[in-house]
Amino acid sequence: MPTIILTKKDFKIEWFSGQGAGGQHRNKHQNCCRITHLESGITVNGTESRSRVENERVAFERMKELLTPWYNKPVERNISNEVIRTYHAERNEVIDKASGLRQPFKEVVGNGNLGGMIEARRIEIGEETDNERK
Repeated sequence: MPTIILTKKDFKIEWFSGQGAGGQHRNKHQNCCRITHLESGITVNGTESRSRVENERVAFERMKELLTPWYNKPVERNISNEVIRTYHAERNEVIDKASGLRQPFKEVVGNGNLGGMIEARRIEIGEETDNERK
């Protein structure tokens, strides 16, 4: 399992006054914590204690429990037996389904010029392209 490193920049931390029993201290002090993970939008609250530090710790513990499965979800690659390219010799064209790119049949087949279509397919499935490697 890979190690996940997050900083406070990855979260939005808000403080608010608590509700319910607790009297004047509860109503006047903003010691309840709401933490939102910016990437996933997951939000948790820490409102149990009168202590600001304790509420923040509790909220981060809850956040850790929710983010662990979110970061460790399996990466799904949906590569099926779908048609990638259609070759029409009669119409003299090759159509790439990923990019919608249409090229003359003889140019693609004769010259082996599939570079643009292969690049479009890599972008669609999220592979690193040749331009990103450089």
